[in-house]
Amino acid sequence: MLKKYIKNMDYMLFVPLLILCTFGLVMVYSASSALPSIRYQNMHWSSDHFFVSQLHALELGIIAFIILLFVPTWVYKKNIILISNVAISIGLLVAVLLFGKVVNNAKSWIFGIQPAEIIKLSTILFLAGWYAKNQKSVTTNLKTVLKPLIVIGIYCFLLKKQPDTGTMMLLLGTTFTIVFCCGYKVRRFIVMLLGGGIILSPVILLFVFNPTLIITKVQLNRFLAYKNPFDYAQGIGFQLVNSLVGFAHGGLTGVGLGKGIQKLGYLPEPHTDFILAVIGEETGLIGVLIVITCIFLIVWRGILIAHKSKDALDSLIAIGVTASIAIQSFVNIGGVTSLIPLTGVPLPFVSYGGTSLIVMISMMGILMQIAIRVKLEEPSKESKLNVVS
Repeated sequence: MLKKYIKNMDYMLFVPLLILCTFGLVMVYSASSALPSIRYQNMHWSSDHFFVSQLHALELGIIAFIILLFVPTWVYKKNIILISNVAISIGLLVAVLLFGKVVNNAKSWIFGIQPAEIIKLSTILFLAGWYAKNQKSVTTNLKTVLKPLIVIGIYCFLLKKQPDTGTMMLLLGTTFTIVFCCGYKVRRFIVMLLGGGIILSPVILLFVFNPTLIITKVQLNRFLAYKNPFDYAQGIGFQLVNSLVGFAHGGLTGVGLGKGIQKLGYLPEPHTDFILAVIGEETGLIGVLIVITCIFLIVWRGILIAHKSKDALDSLIAIGVTASIAIQSFVNIGGVTSLIPLTGVPLPFVSYGGTSLIVMISMMGILMQIAIRVKLEEPSKESKLNVVS
């Protein structure tokens, strides 16, 4: 069975994943090797502290990837799994608010993990499982479409309390994509969106006239900084300005691996949210394009897998995983290049972050299993020839 899986793996999906994880591991070391002596002197960490931690996370991610290759997706729509999924997710989000550790002005950590990262995968599996289980009624029954969104609303409320607006927005984007593709009639879906827009219009107006009632002052500063970061170069635009300087300094080919300057105190978090700026400075435009191309290939293959799958559950999971990776990549790249406001989300497979890396690789394990099943279900060339003859 293992040989069959290896033979039928989607290598257009696997190779970009391998490149991103390997390149990310190298860049995490380059971006973080000086941090123990600059920012974490009291911790007495070695220069490879973050590298080793990321390597361990990668090892766990690989184990999860292999295990999930052999877990049939139909289990995700069983009632016990759906209920357990929601219960554990809410439990983790509540626990982090009660007992979590505050890091960078947000209470996001508990037991050494970030529950918000886990919620990304659990949301995909929950929504895909629900809509696949209720596929017959979901096409016309609005109640069937809206019921699981109550759970997503609870997730968003708990994430906002941390506050982790970045993950909350990613969650909403992924949810919107899955709901759009769940089979509900497009005309009714558009009407539902218009109704939602009317309901949320007071909130939008409130944000325009008094944004601090909706978002924190730190988040508001990010909106102000991205419009013209150089006007706030000594304050709220400091990290964004240095990110842009890093890209400019790198040029086409970069200054050389390990030779970047911006990571030496100018970028507060060079190994996490701003790792692309370090990549841009040290490997230049070429390195950045390699990262973007690999992410594009994963997203492209994910869309094809979702389209080719004959099973509603597999198709929705593939759509959810692809959307999550695509949206998070866009938000991170857009943030560090000042195309959109910063939201503090990691670059998938590349940024430092154990929980994020394990969850992302787990998503790819599930997507790869679906890709293998799609390939096995496709008629072989010989059978096609027999049909033609």
